[in-house]
Amino acid sequence: MRDINMKSIIYSCLALVLLVGCDKFVDVPLPNSQLSTASTFADNDKAGSAIRGIYASTQNAFGPGPFSGTMSSTAGMTADELIRTSYNADQEAAFLNNLAPMTAIIDGSLWGNFYNYIYQCNNAIVNLEKSAGVTPERKVMLLSESKFLRALSYFYLVNLYGKVPLLTGTDYKINALIPETDTAAIWQLIESDLRYAVANGGSVAYTKTGTRNRAGSNAATALLARVLLYRKNWAEAEIMSTTLINSGLYKLDTLGGIMLTTSAEPIFYLNNAGTNLYALEGTSIHGTALQYRLSPTLLASFEAGDQRLVKWTRPSADGKLGLGKYKIMTGSGTSGKEEATVLLRIAEQYLIRAEARAKRDNLPGAIADLDEVRKRAGISLIANTLPNITQTALVDTILHERYVELFGEFGHRWLDVKRMGKADQIFGANKPGWETTDALYPIPGKEREKNPNLGQNDGY
Repeated sequence: MRDINMKSIIYSCLALVLLVGCDKFVDVPLPNSQLSTASTFADNDKAGSAIRGIYASTQNAFGPGPFSGTMSSTAGMTADELIRTSYNADQEAAFLNNLAPMTAIIDGSLWGNFYNYIYQCNNAIVNLEKSAGVTPERKVMLLSESKFLRALSYFYLVNLYGKVPLLTGTDYKINALIPETDTAAIWQLIESDLRYAVANGGSVAYTKTGTRNRAGSNAATALLARVLLYRKNWAEAEIMSTTLINSGLYKLDTLGGIMLTTSAEPIFYLNNAGTNLYALEGTSIHGTALQYRLSPTLLASFEAGDQRLVKWTRPSADGKLGLGKYKIMTGSGTSGKEEATVLLRIAEQYLIRAEARAKRDNLPGAIADLDEVRKRAGISLIANTLPNITQTALVDTILHERYVELFGEFGHRWLDVKRMGKADQIFGANKPGWETTDALYPIPGKEREKNPNLGQNDGY
């Protein structure tokens, strides 16, 4: 049961006001709230409160959302990561790769929430840029955070749906009729936003353990490294990940502590609602009910002795293994251990650099990075067992390592297999009824009813 406290209620209410209220932001006008006008960004304090409201809105302010279990669970089921003890209609459609345009889970919980975040970011960017009361230093910091959060939202939208409307303004009349945009333009905005945030995000405070809940320069660097990897810019992806690895700020932690706010592993996490010690991401799909289980394919992928199978799972009463990366499922207060929704952590950066190095034919360097992750897991090192591994085999081994290291975390497996062109090969073998067109989710039918300029993905 989720703790209810006044602070969480205030956060949610603030987020709802800042959102400017709506079922889908693309076709509703702004409300007559003072908080939807430029006055919200009149000075440093007010502008800072507005940006904090965007972060707060990720914690179920609009109902179950991508960063409170929906992204991880949905993508986990459409991939070969997660199964359930029982399924509702939406969950069964995801597991069977039989999503339909009217499937609610891919509409409000994913599409709608991401666009709600984007609207808030656009509103902040537009008003910050013309604000005369926010000091220049504060302005670039808040703009950096807004652009990071916008890039994060578009990153998931373009990977889940392909072509989607690219909205950078706040005029609802224009937004309501914008058609889907070519993916190249979406990736360009993502990269541009992140480069701005890397250059201007700054804030040493956001690199300290316990305070990594705001998107400073390092968080933007981490996400940009991922984006560059996806875009096959191997050289620059390696540079970005190296910056973080060599910073000395982030370390591979013990397997039991990677989601703690006091851990050195997270690069960026989302604060919990109010003073909750537990993360909604954890209680939603790692919770004690264990409705989500590791798929047989994932279970079979762990090597003998892999401690992640022990430390990152939780057995149910019938002995089946569910997710167990998050450990804290209840409690509130200002003392004691606290977990948060970790979106970016240093282990991924080692795997990003390993893949980038392998693609650049630096196999010893790639093996060294891969073995850092494997060493923590307690399994054999590639340098010892396969020192002469080929480039192709090494890239495949890194993909496998990403599977067993990042499972249950915001759809990494779903996105990795697709970006590497292996969806038909891997999902086709493990998912009965798989079709090539299943690699993209359908554009929500309700959105197409309201926007006649929206097309539909193939297969739907």
